[in-house]
Parts: sequence; structure tokens; C-alpha cells
Amino acid sequence: MIERAILYTDGGSRGNPGSSGIGFVLLNDDGFELTTLCEGGAYIGEATNNEAEYQALIWGLDNAKALDVAHLSVRTDSELVVKQVNGEYRIKSAGIKPLFHQVMLVLKTFDSCEVSHVYREDNSRADTLANVAMDTRDSIGSFSVPWQSDETLGALFEDDFEPATAAPVPASGESHSVNTAFTRNTSAYGASAHDNSARTVSASTGVYTLTVKDHFDAAHSLIGYPGECRKLHGHTWDIEVSVSGVELDDVGIVYDFKDLKDNLATIIASYDHVFLNDVPPFNQINATAEHLARVIYERLEELLPAHVTLEEVSVWESPIAKLTYRR
Repeated sequence: MIERAILYTDGGSRGNPGSSGIGFVLLNDDGFELTTLCEGGAYIGEATNNEAEYQALIWGLDNAKALDVAHLSVRTDSELVVKQVNGEYRIKSAGIKPLFHQVMLVLKTFDSCEVSHVYREDNSRADTLANVAMDTRDSIGSFSVPWQSDETLGALFEDDFEPATAAPVPASGESHSVNTAFTRNTSAYGASAHDNSARTVSASTGVYTLTVKDHFDAAHSLIGYPGECRKLHGHTWDIEVSVSGVELDDVGIVYDFKDLKDNLATIIASYDHVFLNDVPPFNQINATAEHLARVIYERLEELLPAHVTLEEVSVWESPIAKLTYRR
């Protein structure tokens, strides 16, 4: 077992989305000097910059688990990733949500783990590995677990790990040994004056999805519609919403059903027993099920706490007609 380690990760995209690479450096933090346990860079194909940042973090965590690290301190120059993982920002991108959930699941497997932000100049080695991987379109370094598209977490819960045999990559034209020592407070990997304080992140053993449903009665007319629905008519609108999360509170609840019901009721109260075409924003856009689902989604997203992710909002115009909006 390795008692304490520091993980630096970085990912980048040339085009956003475009050709992308990821890199990580895992350092043994024994209290005296920092030595490199393993490091790697990998070409991951086309991705956005944020997706690459998450993939780099997942790969680094995978390698830290392979080496049986107990207490891990993660450093990344992606402020977005740090704030999302620490619950300060919500997850809106559909491409990021599954990666975020993967990260939160892995973080729980360490005895403790903190994730904090560093400036780019303090993350130079991981950045170099990511860029060399993009240049060579290959995996480089001396990693313990290779990067695998969509299967990165597979090795995390295995009993044995087979170290990869890839050779170390030189930095700035010089040889770079896997066991090179990094003393504290160096410009590359020492404790930086720019480091932000981080909090320990806890996660559940899976992703929990909550779904609630409510309804309201309202009339509308579809302006420009080539059929009877252009005339005034009414529906009993059933609204179904689903949210997800991985962190449980002290009681063992990811988000209270009552709170979610109250959130939804607050939004749809203004739509009950009205002519929707007169109610903003439907006095400016057509009161279609599509627009209704999106508006409810955007309003509900503002009410949810940061650790809860809004998955989708569905609008039922009848028991057999349902429209779903998600991001």
C-alpha cells in the first residue's frame, strides 16, 4: 500500500471538439520528497476539452487504485472539473454526466481524496504528456493501467493488475526516469502558492435516479399549426421529471422526494387553469409540449442543489403521448 500520493492530470482538445489527448503523473508523497510512481499520456480521438479533462482524471484515478494508494490528493488545472466534482457547479453537458458519475464512484474507493485546482504552469508534466500523445496519436509513458475507451474503470475493481510495458517519454528533449525525485515546492510539482484548499469528496456505491410526477390543467392553441390544434383546446398535462446523484446525506438520501415534488409544484403552479399562450414565455413562443418541457427543465435546474443532476423532463399531453427533453 502507498499511504499518500499526489495525482496531476490534464486533458486537451485541438478543435474543441477535435483531436484530443490526456496525461497524468502520480507521485509518491512520503513526507520527504516526491517521486514518480507512474505517468502516462494517451491519444483518445475526438473529444471536447472538458471530456478530455475528465478522461485524464479517470485514467489517473485508475492508476492510483492499481498501485493501492490510500490517501490521494488530485491536482488539475481545469477549474470546471474541480468545481463540478466538489459540488459547486451543476453538470449540464450530456457528454460530461457519465464521466462525472464515474469519477464520483472511484473517489469513494480511496480512504480519502481531495480534488483541487492548480494553475497551468504548475501542471506542466501532465500537459506535456497529453500534448505528446496528441502529436504521436499513441499512448506513452510508464503507466500501470493503460487507457481504454469506455472501459477505463474496468480494472479498478479487479484483484490483479498487469503493468503496461510502454517506455517513458522524454520531457523537453531530456531523459526522464520513472523514479525521478521531485522535491517539495518545485515549480513543476511542489506545493504551489496558487493551490486552492480542497475538501474530501465522498460518493455512494452507484448512481441513484429519482422520478416524480405532477399535473396541471391548462388550455393552449398552436399558432400556425395546420390542423385542429391551432384552435383553443385543453389538456391535463402530466409532468414527469428525473434527477440523479451519487452522494448520500447522513440519512442515506440523495435528494428528498418531497423537495423534488415541491420544486416541480412551484414551477407548474403558474400554468394551472390558465390559457398558456398568455403566460410568459409562451406569450412569445408557441405553447408546444417541446417548449413547455424545455422551460420547465431550465427553471427546475435553477432550483436543484449542486450535487443533484437534472436528467430529463417529460410532458404527457395524454396517457399515450409523451415528449421528453434532456441535455
